[in-house]
Amino acid sequence: MKLLHSGSSVAVVFAITLSAPLTAFSATRESFPSQPASLAQIKTETSLEALLREGFDALNANRFEESLAIFDRVIQADSQVADAWMGRGFALNGLERYGEAMTAFQQAVWLDDTLYYAWVGLGIANDAVGEFEAAVVAYETAIALDPDSSWGWYYHGLSLADLERYEEALVSLDRAVQVEPKSAAAWYSRGWVLGALERYDQALESFDQSLVLEPNDAWAWYYRGLALSYAGETEAAIASVERALQIDPTLARALELLDQLQGVAVKR
Repeated sequence: MKLLHSGSSVAVVFAITLSAPLTAFSATRESFPSQPASLAQIKTETSLEALLREGFDALNANRFEESLAIFDRVIQADSQVADAWMGRGFALNGLERYGEAMTAFQQAVWLDDTLYYAWVGLGIANDAVGEFEAAVVAYETAIALDPDSSWGWYYHGLSLADLERYEEALVSLDRAVQVEPKSAAAWYSRGWVLGALERYDQALESFDQSLVLEPNDAWAWYYRGLALSYAGETEAAIASVERALQIDPTLARALELLDQLQGVAVKR
């Protein structure tokens, strides 16, 4: 059984820790005779940091256009602020402008190659355009920087699954749930990788754990039903798929699977 992605994405929620103290103007800006009028309010280290935090707050609220505009203001004030380029990349990811996002993340890591989330964001952008090998490299760089953060492991596992390298994907997702056991997305993804490996009992355990954390995830109920169907548990599979459809009556895959399962049940 090959378990597919649900198509959902998981937002990276930032606990803002600026990578380095910010300066209002970089050394390269000191030679300019005057500050552009549009940047007149951005004069101090404190104001730049406040503006960055405002940008990340907007980003975490999925206000991508707003956050992009804020990060662009910071970059106009000082193009050497790596955090602003990173934020710009995530805003562009949110707007599905992945080519521009890659450029922003590459600039961020060129300025500061220790920015964990910038490497994760670069991987996400590569993933989105089907460059899974490049994504794996970016995530591995992030993991090397911080092996105790779950995001690199989680997205690394997804990219490996996209490449059908399921055993390796499972290792990464095992690590993701070990580091962050309350991540419903990681448990869910681990479940469909186990399904792809035809390890249905373990897949069910993983989906069950995901549903403890996120009980209204229609896709998790659907894939749980699919795993049960492959394990020969038809009645339990029907109940699981019906639950998926209670949550999302438009879920086409669940409708198709329910029809098939009910046909099997009738023949018995």
